[in-house]
Amino acid sequence: MAEALIVGAGPAGLSAALALAARGVAVTVFEQHPAPPPRVCGAFINPEGTRHLASLGVLDEVRQAGAAAVTTARVVATRGRAVDIPLDRGGFSGLAVPRPVLERVLADSLTRRGGVIEWGGRVTRAYRDDAGWCLDIRNGTETSHRRAPVLIAADGRFSSLSGRQTTRGRQGWFGWNATFAGVEKPPGHLSLHFHRSGYVGVLVFDDGLTNVCGLTRRRLGESTSWDEVCDQAVNEQPALAQLLGGADRVSPFRGVGPLPFSARMWSAGGPLLAGDAAAVGDPYMGEGISRALGTGPALLASLRDVPGVADATLRPAYARVWRRHYHPRLMLGTAARVVLARPRLMTAMLGVAPSALLRGLAAVAHR
Repeated sequence: MAEALIVGAGPAGLSAALALAARGVAVTVFEQHPAPPPRVCGAFINPEGTRHLASLGVLDEVRQAGAAAVTTARVVATRGRAVDIPLDRGGFSGLAVPRPVLERVLADSLTRRGGVIEWGGRVTRAYRDDAGWCLDIRNGTETSHRRAPVLIAADGRFSSLSGRQTTRGRQGWFGWNATFAGVEKPPGHLSLHFHRSGYVGVLVFDDGLTNVCGLTRRRLGESTSWDEVCDQAVNEQPALAQLLGGADRVSPFRGVGPLPFSARMWSAGGPLLAGDAAAVGDPYMGEGISRALGTGPALLASLRDVPGVADATLRPAYARVWRRHYHPRLMLGTAARVVLARPRLMTAMLGVAPSALLRGLAAVAHR
């Protein structure tokens, strides 16, 4: 039986594991956390991501876990002009589901299909020899060693296995989020509010709790308080102030950054890369999690072109599929971020952009 090791039990790693398990591959996933952790994310799955869940055979389970349908996104420009964008692609709408809930559903589905997840095990070393890939895993005070022909690195935006060098600092683009209660909108409400330093997304879950997340450009010397960053956005956006005016924050703010955005897939001859380990894209409306969930379908498409699950043939085939699907959208996101970094230009463009253009851009991003 073919074997594969996967590092990271987020959407990308679990999508890869589900797809390979369906092909009869013995998969083992290593996750350094003891359970799916809270993450800095928007928690919105766009229609493309919903389609990926269906292809992996887990869409019904995600819906049964309380995912709310998201059929429309409201985009609010800096001057208050609002455009409603329908979210339906090929019969699939978007979904609102807390990230830990999604990951737990994917993990449970994988274990039912015979896959193995080793929680609380941190990979300290990965190397390749003539027999394949080798991992050193530390769990508490114990270290174990695993070997398999195929290794998939899905260990996130600051991946230690990709070979990509990332720097931590106090300036650049930062993501943040918190949970609120009391937002007077129905489950499945999604709105995106642009302001001078970035944007804020508001997404209401099935239980009435609301994820408030943002992307903010921070310069040296600017405030590091997420309360102040959120308050600034609220003060600049009347529509956002109306949404959050009677709401209470019920979780701490979480932040991450600066984000190592990518214009293309990273490749350094190491393991097969998935999710943010492969490329960090702009998280406007679910593009990041959609790309992560697309890992499994991309692997299955790659396997149609190669004779078997072997590292030497699978990695280049997968890279071709991945680049064909996601490179154009990464470049589109890079261009959008250039505009976002120039508040006057962003305000002018959003102020005059016709609804058809914004809907067309969403269609490209969610295809």
